[in-house]
Amino acid sequence: MDFEQLSDLYLRRCEERRAGIERFWNGECGFLVVQRPTYHLWGECNTVEGVWDNNLRHMESWLAMPWSDELPHMQAWFGTGVYANAFGCEYLWRQGEAPDSHVRYHSIEEVRGITAPDWRGSPVMRMVLECIDLLKERTRGRFPIALTDTQSPFDTATLVLDTSEFFTACYTEEEMVTQLMAAITELILKFSREQARHIGEELVSRPGHVMPSLVGFRGITLSDDNLAVSSPLINEKFSLRFNQNIADELGGVAVHSCGVWDHTMKLLPGRGVMAVDCSVSPRWDPTPMTPEMVRAALGGTGIVVKARCGGTREEIEHAITELAGPDMRLVLDIMRIDEDDAAYARTAEANYALARERLARAYGT
Repeated sequence: MDFEQLSDLYLRRCEERRAGIERFWNGECGFLVVQRPTYHLWGECNTVEGVWDNNLRHMESWLAMPWSDELPHMQAWFGTGVYANAFGCEYLWRQGEAPDSHVRYHSIEEVRGITAPDWRGSPVMRMVLECIDLLKERTRGRFPIALTDTQSPFDTATLVLDTSEFFTACYTEEEMVTQLMAAITELILKFSREQARHIGEELVSRPGHVMPSLVGFRGITLSDDNLAVSSPLINEKFSLRFNQNIADELGGVAVHSCGVWDHTMKLLPGRGVMAVDCSVSPRWDPTPMTPEMVRAALGGTGIVVKARCGGTREEIEHAITELAGPDMRLVLDIMRIDEDDAAYARTAEANYALARERLARAYGT
């Protein structure tokens, strides 16, 4: 598919889907159904040109999927250590897969008095901005662009400081942990605004990463996987507190975490959280929550739940039965389980029809 064809297809999908996404976020519709394209960004990203190629393949794959309510965006995705790199954490680039970042600090004493670094000193952050500029220029500003994958202050802290040391310090050195979290939060706000400046407000897709997103909308997605391994007490004291600071500045946060974190989900209302992304199937996550756990935590709160369910009829029906209803704002994310493209096309069409029919019944629409 050449660029003009891709651009025309994007405009067509906008006509088909934008109004539905707007109604959902405005609270006029209770559900969306999304399904994965056949290509994703989460692999080798060693160069700006490589990420450009990844985005083109991803955009074409995403737009070619007719059985979804989601609109695609581009993203300068360079792994999960972007913010850690600004604190001096070295990147380990890999062939054929995503990079790692190495912890810089091993003792809590090493971060005493730490302040937010200048993002200009980070090679990876400079790559992100260079990539944003390239994506915008080569697509002539026709496609929206999301901010890079933003690891939360809590997640980034364990990329900057040894994880065991950090979690121990949450109990023994609260002041220094607070200093570190505040420095990371300040950097996230500064670099998020710098990315948005490069993208241009007319093209920023929000909340972005892993969430149904729109140009002209609000918020930011934070990846906060440590929520699943830390106690609700520590999550409330540190993670949710600093996430709320970001929400206050950027119009809300959508929070992703793998694993089981329903005890912390119960603490989210009133903290600037507009949505969560979580797994309710072992196909996505070896230690998922159940739909029942998620409903018990967030039913009636108004917080959008993007639930990643399995791809069989039985899994879809179970997720809808346990999650859907007028008191739950639901994005049902159905997993691809067919390797063959032709088989997946048939399955995706059937799953989409099944999900929308059952959800319409559950929401009385």
